[in-house]
Amino acid sequence: MTVTVPLRRPVEELPEALKPLRERILSNLTMLARLPAPTGREQDRVQFMLDRFLEAGLTDATTDEIGNAVGRIRGRRGSRTILVVSHLDDIVRPGLDHEVMVRADRVIGPGVSDNAMGAAVVAMLPSILEHLNIELNSHLVLLGSIQSLERGNHRGIRFFLDQYPDDIHFGICVEGIELGRLDFFSIATVRADLVCQVRNGNQGRGYGSESAVVVLNQIINRILGIPVPVRPYTVIRMGKLRAGVSYDTEPTRALLGLEIVSHDDEQVDRIIREIEAICFEMSARHAVEAKLDVFFRTRAGGIPFGHRLVSTSIEVMRKLGIEPDQKHSPSEVSEMIARDIPAVTLGITRGRKHQRPKPDYVLIEPILRGVAQVVGVLLAIDSGACDGI
Repeated sequence: MTVTVPLRRPVEELPEALKPLRERILSNLTMLARLPAPTGREQDRVQFMLDRFLEAGLTDATTDEIGNAVGRIRGRRGSRTILVVSHLDDIVRPGLDHEVMVRADRVIGPGVSDNAMGAAVVAMLPSILEHLNIELNSHLVLLGSIQSLERGNHRGIRFFLDQYPDDIHFGICVEGIELGRLDFFSIATVRADLVCQVRNGNQGRGYGSESAVVVLNQIINRILGIPVPVRPYTVIRMGKLRAGVSYDTEPTRALLGLEIVSHDDEQVDRIIREIEAICFEMSARHAVEAKLDVFFRTRAGGIPFGHRLVSTSIEVMRKLGIEPDQKHSPSEVSEMIARDIPAVTLGITRGRKHQRPKPDYVLIEPILRGVAQVVGVLLAIDSGACDGI
């Protein structure tokens, strides 16, 4: 389905119109990326975002009770409210130097792609709209969410949505990479740590109890035997394994980090039950404590591909020469979808993240198209082009 997007100016002209803001965007990106923000300690980035809101003239900019950065711009009519969100926390090793380098074609540094780039765009959105001489009919809520990643489990945006007194009609989640990203559905996802701990005084007493690694290896083999259907799509990923302190000492503790994803919540629930049963059995057999600690969960859901928000977002992308990539990865959009709020996740540029020891980076050239894409989708929502299915 083709949708005509009634924008104030052709969307193709937006990247050129944004060129005077290029250096400011890069400056905000580098300053934000230099502020460490492990999950639960995002205060410096919260203050940075609030400072940008105040500089742009927002009188309604503050933190909420949990510590999210919140800015509001009242629309001329207020017939709908649009939420634009980016998470402020990052996944960076403790003690790592947050040095950021700006080169001719890219910005390099820990966390620049996830999610300093997205947060920098949201922080500057009031200035971007002012520069483009755009005044929305809709109310606009800007959110820098905290406690999003890993064990944060989207706590910041969940608290905000649970406490916000008015209806949110549409949402845009802004991520640093990849340009073309278009998430509009949520896959059932569980992330968990499976910890195997030898009980005190039981080293060497019973088969396998002398080594947490030996027992964990048997647990992994059992997990690999769990039936996983092709349809609905379901997979168990084992992404982390940690154990031991030296070559000559049997480890008494071992950890497996795993992820379960499926298009069906019931499949995830079944696999969790089976893994918990395996842990219970292996604990009894080998004098260990084996426990599954589930710390992250999203439910399956989303808006249909035919929803006008999706088709309009695709049209905006293609007018900017952006190829839509409709794969899924977890983001704040899942929390909006869980509350029946039509929402999409958009990426700003291309780059790399979490491929250590290689450094994170974002490419500079695509950034203005990525920003123009956010503005284009925002204006389309504001015009009513995304209403209905």
